[in-house]
Amino acid sequence: MVFSIRSVYSLSGDATKTLNTLTNTPASGSSDLSTLSSVNYPVANDPNANASNQLVFRNQPLSWWLASLNSGAVKYTPFSNNVNWAYVDVNNNSIHISIEISNLLIPNKSASITKNPGSMSSEITFVSKFGLTRVDTHTM
Repeated sequence: MVFSIRSVYSLSGDATKTLNTLTNTPASGSSDLSTLSSVNYPVANDPNANASNQLVFRNQPLSWWLASLNSGAVKYTPFSNNVNWAYVDVNNNSIHISIEISNLLIPNKSASITKNPGSMSSEITFVSKFGLTRVDTHTM
């Protein structure tokens, strides 16, 4: 028996907004993904390590987050108490996203669960954040 989970994200809102604009935080740092460092969160698991990477993530528009979550470029990758999501770049480097950012933006609290015993599947709808919605389908 194979168990699978498929997450689908959608957006209802202004796709050009960034996490900085949505939280009324003054923009700082770069939004250029090519400036991301693959050297992040050393052995000490310092949540402030490579803070410039976190600024890049805060400066990405919701359209980037939507596309990256749906394509799997941003994926759940539990690493520590400070990191549980990462951006995987074209060179397959996992660049950690701080839990502060992922908790603010990525839907992670279930709103409803619908079970379909006939097909042995269930659908979980999560509480949206800034118009970003997530629906997981679990099948066996």
